[in-house]
Order: sequence, then C-alpha cells, then structure tokens
Amino acid sequence: MKTKLNIIREVWLLAVVVLITACNNQWDNHVEVDTPTLDGSVLDAVKANKDLSAFYLLLEETGYVNILNGEYEYTILAPDNDAISELVANYEEGEWNEQEKLAIVKNHIAFGLYNMKTLTQPDSRLKMINGKNQSMSTVSFDSEHSNVLCNNGVLHIVDKAYKPLMNIDEYLQYVRGMFPEEYEQLDSLYAKATKVMDTERSVQTGVNELGQPVYDTVWTTRNYFFEEMPINNEDSSYTFVVLRDLNFRDLKAKYARYMSLGDEEQTDSLVVDELIRDLVFKQGETTALSGVKVDFSGAADFVPSPIEVSEYKASNGVVRFLNGVDVKMKENKIKTVVVEAEDYLSAYSPSKVYTRSRSSWASGGKDVMVSSRTYQKDPVTGTEYSFVFNTSNYNTDMNFYLLYEVRLNSVTYDVYWLSYDDMAEHIAKDPASEASTLVVCQKMFAAMPGDAQLARSSGGSIQNNYWGNSVAFAAYSVAGDKTYRDYPVQLRKYTLDTGSSRMIPKEEVEGEEGYDFDVPRMGKVQLMVCNTAGFHPYSKANQSGGMMFLDYIKFVPRIPDGE
Repeated sequence: MKTKLNIIREVWLLAVVVLITACNNQWDNHVEVDTPTLDGSVLDAVKANKDLSAFYLLLEETGYVNILNGEYEYTILAPDNDAISELVANYEEGEWNEQEKLAIVKNHIAFGLYNMKTLTQPDSRLKMINGKNQSMSTVSFDSEHSNVLCNNGVLHIVDKAYKPLMNIDEYLQYVRGMFPEEYEQLDSLYAKATKVMDTERSVQTGVNELGQPVYDTVWTTRNYFFEEMPINNEDSSYTFVVLRDLNFRDLKAKYARYMSLGDEEQTDSLVVDELIRDLVFKQGETTALSGVKVDFSGAADFVPSPIEVSEYKASNGVVRFLNGVDVKMKENKIKTVVVEAEDYLSAYSPSKVYTRSRSSWASGGKDVMVSSRTYQKDPVTGTEYSFVFNTSNYNTDMNFYLLYEVRLNSVTYDVYWLSYDDMAEHIAKDPASEASTLVVCQKMFAAMPGDAQLARSSGGSIQNNYWGNSVAFAAYSVAGDKTYRDYPVQLRKYTLDTGSSRMIPKEEVEGEEGYDFDVPRMGKVQLMVCNTAGFHPYSKANQSGGMMFLDYIKFVPRIPDGE
C-alpha cells in the first residue's frame, strides 16, 4: 500500500484570490451547487461534467471510483467523450478489455496537485500512478475547463486519451512472447527473472471480507542484470539493441575465444551474460553501460514480422532491432590490465614492506619497496658490494614474496613491470665499478584460475607454480637509471636452478614463447613477485635475500589488429 503522499498544495501566490474565485465558478458550472466552497472530490467533478461521462464509466468499471474518493490528492487528466470514442475505435474486436481499460485509467491519474502553468512548462513530465512519465508536450488541454481545484485534487480536461507506452523491459517481454525461442539474447535475459509486486506503483483499491488490503497490483521484473542496466526503471532512459540471432551467435563465438572457463556450458553462460550487458546504452551513445564500445558501422535495421517496426520508442528509452553489429576485442572488450604494486594482498613479512610516495613518476603516485640486503660482486676485480635499507628491520630470507590477484581473460599476454630504485646509496658506490650500482633482480610465479593457490613452503620454495619448479618469469632494473623509471621492462621466462629451494633463474627461455604468459581459463590469476639472485653477472648466487622495488605489473593481451 502506498504511504500517504505528503504533498504540499501548490501555492499560486500572485493570483490566489483570482484563482479561488475562478475555481469556485468552475465548480459551480460543472457541479451545479450554490455553495461557493471547494467541497467535493475530483471524482464528483468528473461525474458532474457530461462531457466526461465516458471517462467516468471507465472509472466505475475499473474500481477507481473508490480510489478517487480516498485520502490522497490527485491530478486528473480526463479525456473527453470524443477522445475516448476515438481511442476505442482503434482497438480490434475483443481488444478493448478490462486490462486495457485499467491501463488507460491509470495513465490519466497522478498523485499530487499540478496546475496548468506547471504542466505546460518546457520539457514538463508528469508521473502517472502507473509509474509512467507522461510528456506534457504531447498533451492538449482544454484551458477553459481545466485547473478545477477540488478538495482532494485538481481536474484538467484533455482532448486525447493516451495509451501508456511499455518500458524497455515490458516491451522485450512482449517481443519474447511473440517470438518464443527465436532470440537467444532475450531468452537468456529473462531465464533467471522473477515477477514481484511493485509496492510503489501498486494502488490499494479496497479491502476483502477478511479486512485485508486489495491492490491494483503492478508487477515488475526482478533480474540481476537490472542492477547494472535498469531497463525496467521508468525514470531512466536507455537504448537496448536486439540482434538477429545469427549476429548474436557470431559475437558469442568471438567472445568465447577470450572467455573460456574450461567448460563449454559455463563458458557459454558467461559469454551470453557479457554480451547482453554490452548491448545496452545511454541514449545517443555507442559505448555500452559496461564501458565497451560497439561498432555499428556495418549494422542495418531489420523488422521482425509481425511487429513491423525496427525501432520502438518505449516509456524509458528505445529498443532497436539490428543486424551486422560488431564488438572489437583489442583494447576494447579485452583491455590491458594494470596491477598497482601497493595493492598486494599479503606479503611474506609485511613489516619489511614499505609503500613509498613517488608522485613525480610512479603510477598512482606510489611504489613498493621491500627492505632486505643484496650482495653483488665485480666479476673482474672480485670486489663485493652490499646494498641494504634500514639495517634494524630488513629481510634475509629467500623468496620473499608480494602476493597479488588479477582477473585475466583466456588469452596470451605480454607481461611488463616498472621497477625503479632511486636510492642514492644504491648508486655508484665505486665509480670505477659498475657492480657498485645495485641491479634489482625479481621473479614472478603464477597460479591459473581454478588451480591450487601459490604457497611458500617451510623450506622457502614456491609451490603450485603454473610452470612447475622449472620456469618463472623474471626481469631486472638498474638503480638510478631513469630508463627503468620511465619505461617498463618486459618479463620473460627463465629456467630455474632446481638444485636448491632458492629457485634461482638460470637461463632465458629462447624464442617468442619465452615471453608467452598463457592464461588457459578466464578468471583470477594469482601472482607472487619474489626477490631472487643469480641471473645477472653481478649477482652473488648463494645469497638468500634481495632488495625489491615495484611500481606496477602490466598485462597486455595479444590480440590481432582489427579483431
């Protein structure tokens, strides 16, 4: 039941005396009573006007005579008899039924008080009790017999009866009913939908013999899709594109190549959900609510018979029937993904991890440093150098890790990261030796969606790596070298020394496959970025610790141009 609307009558300050006099005169003319008061309901005003007898009959037949004598305040746009006759003449035999009569009545009544001056403002819209927003620009008022102010509302006479437009949700359900199992897009959209009572738009019409409220119930669709694309919301305005089924299936196949879940049925369900979301837009835009840009350059309208329209203007937007629509994958549906280093989920020893403010160059204004000790050795002189930060709190363990998760598609990626050590004490300790500048060596392990999660064993090795104990991705950067500050380095695969739990990278994996970060199933990929030693000529192979610096990790999907 609607709560009583706490609506303040519009105060027509500049003409209050004139208005009251005019309303009394109108009341006298139509109700034919001698009293100069405004006593009487809007229902009385409709009943007293012989030109509204057809509309009054509709109020009786639909039970709205009871409602209009109730405790609420209403604005009535009452169609005159000619308007009702013209409307009824447009129905086929049997179509002018109880349901249609009710729809017409509810599309001419609004809660609250609205005078003609308000309703005839540019772009004025009036929300009717059926929840529809009626544009007043299409309404033609009988100005001489409108603004009839009553004790529970105001009456306006109009010369046209307005059929309510369906909203997008209602129209799509209508199309689905006309073409059962012909549009996979619509079948999937409503597969998990349920009908629920719209408590805001349902109006109590009375009580039953048990004293329980009886409603003129308005039903709405509850659907998890509508949380992101509320096409059942009368106060929104969207464009929904319905594709020919062959076009929809072609796009499904295209999506599926990048959204595999390893199971055909699960993949199909995911792809359909994604595609449905990518075909809803704000009015006038070609970028979907999902953020995906849709290519309409090769699209053409089609008319699904017997509907005989390629576009339906709904009460909250537009439904278009199109064929030949495309969605580009590269950097559109499937985009480069960046993981900020400071967004790590956990660390081997969090107290050793420092999130640093580096607003002048770091992505997001921050990077991450792990306090540790790194040893390097000049291969010519044999001189050994030590690099450290915060000697009272640094790590000396091998395979210190930062743990991340990133959602990736089922595609091969190129992986980059930005790692830059800007600490002066790590740069050129001995100008005569390049080995006196710290080379930051790091490696990365991964666990794919659905696989066992990464873990560090008690012995210090990383378990459940996607490439086993034999391969990891790795890269290095040089302290103070601004090339590493301004440009990310690409990670590549290295074979690992399996003779110890240190898992030290040994040799680059040759060929293009050395850069392949293959994701077989779409979902969350788990990453461990670890310190390491041994794959740079200056590294001291038998050390356990190692300084770490990381700004971000970037995953660039390998998708052909034009795909």
